[in-house]
Amino acid sequence: MTLQQGPLPITGVLGDVPSSGWADDFDQLVFKGSPLLSEVIFLHKHTRTLILDDLIQANSVLESRPFRNAFFKLDGALAPHGGVAHDIRLSFTNRSLARQSLEQVLAWDFDRLIIAHGACIEKDAKLYVERAFYWLSQSNP
Repeated sequence: MTLQQGPLPITGVLGDVPSSGWADDFDQLVFKGSPLLSEVIFLHKHTRTLILDDLIQANSVLESRPFRNAFFKLDGALAPHGGVAHDIRLSFTNRSLARQSLEQVLAWDFDRLIIAHGACIEKDAKLYVERAFYWLSQSNP
């Protein structure tokens, strides 16, 4: 077996329209509004599961890491409540675009949530997402 060395080839850029290879199973959306963060959100239609990467976090408490825990708590990204971390919130300079993205996400039919930084939400995930983005309804950044 021969292993290819070097960078993986880029075969495309994800956008708001899913590839024909998975369009029957997934919806997707680029969450807009931040010039620093580009995250594509997916909805697995059959299981009604929303899939995120870094946008929402609920980092677990580690007893041996009090400074880490304090940082995530101050940043708004500590379990069990978690949310969109303050540093990520600050990157959203175009709140109008972010609100439009959020409205599109909340229009999807989902009840579960998978996030990269925290435990999965098995039910009432739409309410969890709404709470995580409460700051978008505020007038100040």
